[in-house]
Amino acid sequence: MASHGSPHLRALYTVFVRPALRLQSPLASHHAPHLSRNTPHRPFSTTVPRLAIRSKSRPPSQKATRVQQPLRDADIPARRMQVVDPAANRLSDPQTKFSVMRSFDHATHRLVCVSKPPRYLTPEDPGYDEIAANYEFIVEQYNKQRARFGDAQKVAQEDEADGERDDSGLEIGAVHRAPAILVMPMRYIRLPTGEEWVPICRIENKAEASARAREAAQQKKEMRKIAPEGTKVVELNWAIDGNDLGHRLKKVEEFLRARRKVEVVIAPKRRGRKASGEECEVLLKRVRAALGNVEGAKEVRPMQGNVGELVSLMLEGHRGK
Repeated sequence: MASHGSPHLRALYTVFVRPALRLQSPLASHHAPHLSRNTPHRPFSTTVPRLAIRSKSRPPSQKATRVQQPLRDADIPARRMQVVDPAANRLSDPQTKFSVMRSFDHATHRLVCVSKPPRYLTPEDPGYDEIAANYEFIVEQYNKQRARFGDAQKVAQEDEADGERDDSGLEIGAVHRAPAILVMPMRYIRLPTGEEWVPICRIENKAEASARAREAAQQKKEMRKIAPEGTKVVELNWAIDGNDLGHRLKKVEEFLRARRKVEVVIAPKRRGRKASGEECEVLLKRVRAALGNVEGAKEVRPMQGNVGELVSLMLEGHRGK
């Protein structure tokens, strides 16, 4: 699942495995193969490379694309999980994946992971065997540094400040970036705290989920039909959450300051709560207030559509010199 690259694994080797060998850990290297001798040693710097950081110029791999898809059914890398109960609007107590998978008809329903999984190493990653063989030592050091430095922010600040090391020679802050790991053959994620990852999942009706996806795709297609080529499109709905609205209006202002045309499309929610007439008017006022925050920006055509239904506003940043 994860694709981390050899520099990150060499960093892990330097921080975790080598100290384990030096301290003659019970999980010493005679149980694990060494990293390839052809791999040049990379001195460990004061800032440890973070896991799963990819260059922006590198095209995304097929594996990376799959990672972004929701994990489903047997592909969910966990032994236990909590399941959303939509009727009671609460989570179940942790239960085994085996029992959850037996509780519904797979012909009509499926199990979907709601939680975003942590970045983790798999047997497909080079150096997995060595990290896995010394993982108990990694857990020990991770918890030691957690107890010493507390929250992750403080650890990261210490690491960035001066690269201080603890009594065992481990760089402060490095342990904070310890990876999770896929435990085989049971296929569950173990966290560097030593605990298992317990995701939140839901059981969904396949037909209903497909219908929702088709509706969303159609709505997006309709919204983009009215946008001229090269125009930035910002999509809202009349019952949008206040925080989400704030983020999107900030984007509108950024586009207008960059002298771009912006199509603000507001649509009703197909499902869920319907906005009142008063809420719709307030939303329009907030959109126009965002327009007023940008000097020289203007509305370049009358609003199209009816309030509470599909509406389009065309805005444009200042085009003068």
